[in-house]
Amino acid sequence: MNLKRAILLEYRKVHDAAPDAPYLHARDALPARMGRTYEELAPHVRELEQQRFLHWKAQDLYKLSPRGVRVTGDATELDREFPEG
Repeated sequence: MNLKRAILLEYRKVHDAAPDAPYLHARDALPARMGRTYEELAPHVRELEQQRFLHWKAQDLYKLSPRGVRVTGDATELDREFPEG
């Protein structure tokens, strides 16, 4: 499983469910939603933010950036950026 792909798709679910408040608290909400530890997810979240797929707000709050929205909305582009291994 491509963990970065899974993280982006989880953020997409939050984005679609609540477009007015699309942020996830990476320290609490994301590990609980994905069934993984914060320590396992944090480096991947930071890397996605640095690559402009996620947008960082404050206190480990993240949401999809415009690039993240585009990639998660197009299956071909998602496969190209984050192939399922």
